Amino acid sequence: MATETWTGTYEELPLGTEESASQMIDGAAIDAFADAIKSYNPVHMDSNWARANTQYPDRIAHGVMTTALMSQPLVQFCERFKIRTALLTSTSRYTKAVIVGDTVTTTVRLAEKIDAKKRIRFEVESKNQNGETVMIGELLEQCL
Repeated sequence: MATETWTGTYEELPLGTEESASQMIDGAAIDAFADAIKSYNPVHMDSNWARANTQYPDRIAHGVMTTALMSQPLVQFCERFKIRTALLTSTSRYTKAVIVGDTVTTTVRLAEKIDAKKRIRFEVESKNQNGETVMIGELLEQCL
């Protein structure tokens, strides 16, 4: 398999650049994520349980599933600017539950370049189909 040559440079990265990606979170996606991380809390797995025992109208996605949605727009950013990065840290604050059937749009915005170490910091925001923020966070990446 041939390795693609990536020609972008850290210096060319424009602050404020955004990438977004959307994904509908259905039951199958939650089930697959639960299987991947071996986390089967009934609030995530059982619609009837969620309705009977929480304020939610259906089961909700794992918070870390919402965090994982940062990956697609980050990859799009790297492909757009032909760079490679390695994740150093990520933070997430969940502001609203993601309910089965929600479509989540996650946007990453290049907020800072840390020249001494060629690191880049992204601000992240995820919104549901109603425009309500469900998560805010940050990513710190090392340019390779």
